[in-house]
Amino acid sequence: MIIKNLKILLLISFGSLVLASGMYFDEQSSESELPSESLIPTFESILQEIAYIEFSNSQGKSVIEDIEGQWLITTSYNFPANTELLSRFFIQLREAKILEAKTNRIDLLYKLGLDDENKMRLILKSSDGRVLYDLDIGTYNYNIPGSYIKNTQESQSYLVNTNLTADVSGFYWTPTDLLNIGKSQIQTVQIYNQNMINLEEKDSSLRHSNLPLGFSKLSEDKISEVHSALTDLQHNGFILRSNLPNSSDLKVRYTLKNGTVLFVELYDIKDRGIHATFDWNYINDDVQITKFIDPILDGGQLQVSSVSLLSNFAYSVPQVFFDNNNLKLRAKSE
Repeated sequence: MIIKNLKILLLISFGSLVLASGMYFDEQSSESELPSESLIPTFESILQEIAYIEFSNSQGKSVIEDIEGQWLITTSYNFPANTELLSRFFIQLREAKILEAKTNRIDLLYKLGLDDENKMRLILKSSDGRVLYDLDIGTYNYNIPGSYIKNTQESQSYLVNTNLTADVSGFYWTPTDLLNIGKSQIQTVQIYNQNMINLEEKDSSLRHSNLPLGFSKLSEDKISEVHSALTDLQHNGFILRSNLPNSSDLKVRYTLKNGTVLFVELYDIKDRGIHATFDWNYINDDVQITKFIDPILDGGQLQVSSVSLLSNFAYSVPQVFFDNNNLKLRAKSE
């Protein structure tokens, strides 16, 4: 799935912005007003060259690179980046204007969150590795409001009028949507555990169609939870499939009314929680494939995130997703 180009997203966003004019900052006192200065006056030309984005602090770093037209988190197994979040950050960066100069004393930078222990560093590079911009980002002051910043190679700090705070973790820049498939779209569900359980849609509900003799019926509440298991499903992390255990703890096959088939394997990994893989045998053309899922919960939604189509990742999903699908038959004597 082709990821939207960050540059296109930014240019579209910028086109909807009204450029600020006549802004002022107080250099010496509230009586002395001068036109404000853009933090990056050459931002438009820099934007066209950006191919490498690095966010780092004393705890670690994330690198996002433009690889063949896709923005990938290269420090996180080339996972697709959240380009909408990146776009919002760069809009803030582009709109940042210097409100006033602050301290140039290195021993006082900690008060602004610009010391080595607390600052976040932003590095932008071109495709040939040339550094386009190098910025230290400190604390965001909600009272003003504004962010404290300084050029990495300089000691002079400034206050700008936008929020440039972010996170260096790879997960922060990761799109988390997986699936949003409504109950009315599901035709059958097969659960493969100790006893294969086959659920079929009838009169807008799933029914257990293969109950063996001597076993109690499954409760309608539990079946209903299976029916809605694919509604607004998101992940909270991922690992490579090559790092999964040799065998899964649960397998589930969903068949939709349009013929789309989804096969899910669930792994209960000690100290790491439930991880799921998603494999599609067939996807009907009427399935809406998008990186970001809309908050539609009308029961007829049919949205699949492009992230769920990636074949080399397993996703950390809520425990309840495993529990709701892990139906077990009970003998009547129990």
